Amino acid sequence: MKAIITAAGLGTRSGLNGIIRKELLNIYDYRDGSIVLRPIIDVLIHNLQRVGIRDIAVVLDSKDAISQLYLKETYPSVNIIFQKEKKGFGDAILSAADFFDEKGMVVAAGDGLILDLDTAVKGINEKMGEDWKLFVMKVDNPSSYGVAVLDRKSYPYKVMEVVEKPSQPKSNFAICAFYYLPPEILRFIRYDSNGNAELTDGINEAIKSGISFSAIEIRRNSWISVGKAESYTSVLKRSYDFAVKKELYSK
Repeated sequence: MKAIITAAGLGTRSGLNGIIRKELLNIYDYRDGSIVLRPIIDVLIHNLQRVGIRDIAVVLDSKDAISQLYLKETYPSVNIIFQKEKKGFGDAILSAADFFDEKGMVVAAGDGLILDLDTAVKGINEKMGEDWKLFVMKVDNPSSYGVAVLDRKSYPYKVMEVVEKPSQPKSNFAICAFYYLPPEILRFIRYDSNGNAELTDGINEAIKSGISFSAIEIRRNSWISVGKAESYTSVLKRSYDFAVKKELYSK
């Protein structure tokens, strides 16, 4: 299985100045018998590799020399692809179209992370090939997220519709920026009148065409994102608490 990680944003909502990108903000992790601090994209790559996903590409801004250097020094096997212009999450994925696997692949944002990634990948593997996967969580403010409308008669839930930041959400299930997508998704990602392309819109068009997606629900506290400065202290605490649990389980 392959993975694409998108990491070309400036990170202005994270309180950064555009030189250090949000994907390089540190969180806690447990490695080799110690609790350590590592950039969130480092933790994501490390965990993907640990569960057997080793063919990884990261989409960067070509001006982001610091992230390029970090990845080349720390993960030299990772492929680096450049997004020419900042035209949305969907455009970042299209930038990596040549890397896409015909069997489908994991797509993730580099500024977010499912803490219990082992369980997430297990959820992908359990029905691999039968349908494609979104990961969702219940939130109090769904208008701030991509939202999934679900048929909850059986589990995993069947995805009926997805909408990007709706003003009147039909559901309180927010989409986490971690997906298992078919190669066909590339032909459904389209540019809007402003020249931007959103992945959520592409997934919704794929659903309309008859491609089946299911949703795996995770606990809200299992998802962390360094996208906003005001929530960073909470991210640090939750990643630390999870690292402590990993340390205890390893003994």
